[in-house]
Amino acid sequence: MKKILLLFFCLIIIFITGCAVPFHKKLDQYLAAGQYKEADELIESEKTNPKENIYSSKNELLYFFDKGAIRQMIGDYKQSSEYLEKAEDIIDKLYTKSLTDETWSFFSNDLNLNYTGEDFEQVMVNIIKTLNYMYEGDFDGAAVEARKINRKLNYFQDSYGEKAIYTDDAFARYLSGFAYEAIGAVNDAYIDYKKSLKAYEKYNTIYGTAVPSFIKGDILRMAYALKFYDEIDNLKKEWAEDVSFTKYNELKKSAEVMIVVYDGLPAYKIDERAMPKFVNRGYAVEKILVKDADKEYTSIVAQDISKMAVKNLENKNLAILAKTLVRNVAKKVAKEIPILSLFVGEEKADTRCWRTIPGRFQIVRFQVTPDSKRKIIAEIYLKGNSTPVQEIFEIYLKPGNKKVIPIYMLR
Repeated sequence: MKKILLLFFCLIIIFITGCAVPFHKKLDQYLAAGQYKEADELIESEKTNPKENIYSSKNELLYFFDKGAIRQMIGDYKQSSEYLEKAEDIIDKLYTKSLTDETWSFFSNDLNLNYTGEDFEQVMVNIIKTLNYMYEGDFDGAAVEARKINRKLNYFQDSYGEKAIYTDDAFARYLSGFAYEAIGAVNDAYIDYKKSLKAYEKYNTIYGTAVPSFIKGDILRMAYALKFYDEIDNLKKEWAEDVSFTKYNELKKSAEVMIVVYDGLPAYKIDERAMPKFVNRGYAVEKILVKDADKEYTSIVAQDISKMAVKNLENKNLAILAKTLVRNVAKKVAKEIPILSLFVGEEKADTRCWRTIPGRFQIVRFQVTPDSKRKIIAEIYLKGNSTPVQEIFEIYLKPGNKKVIPIYMLR
């Protein structure tokens, strides 16, 4: 009888604790399992019937971030972009910070401020929107989004200067170049491929992200198409290496595929002694092999978002610490004043962040024979697993066409 009661008691405990799974843990579980509709329903449930105030009025931006990312995973690219456009509107409205918000946060903590997103998160909005257009085959729409990206990145460069860590986005620039090339805007493609290379060189120094081997070929292809022969000579001398590439006119006779792999769950913020800290959770994918007939291609890391998040926050934390120290002095003074003492709050780190983007992006770009049905096989080797997960795509492209395909591996 005692054993039965003990078992019954254990079952009750399991049931209670199972029902009380924190929102973000449950969201991560759905993402890792590929249950994107369930993740979408969880987000909507928290928004309409809040239990943890994840999407309170101060955190409204996070709702549109999460909905935009999840709707893309579901394949609803139009609605994904609509949510992300609303996110952009919020960011624009919050650009001039409320003086009232700043005042109250000075007596409590930064959680009393409206969340405006990290700089790389703001650019990620446009990256995901660009990819939405690409997945639908709308490269004109992707090019329009690319121009928004360029304006935003140019603003960061003008505002922060070259000494800041995040002043450019190599992956965003590369996608812009790809979109421009797809619509025949050769000069724009040339400019953005060059900017992407420069940004990747900075990435290599700061984040350890390798410079993609093919990007120099992309630059030379555009340079030859524009007949920039002096520039070509200068680039070849600067690089001092043989760079193989397909010339623009030849590539137009072929077709291209780019596979974009969403690899692992992103870094997230924790409160460490009242200071925010990003925790990197690692990645899901060891390597990716893509097979087209007798040809085989490997992936490259195009954007390591988790490493970017960690480094960028470390760079900002000196300013955050300085603000915290000044705020602590103000709190001590306020506590001595009866009216102000009512508004003094506990010091807490701002741990808000976008948790439905991947830990990193990997890409595979390759040419395929046009005017024929192709069976593309992607073999994804997950960490700790020698047997690959297979994704198979059947495609048919005409000469000059480009196709972009997503694979989600948020495990």
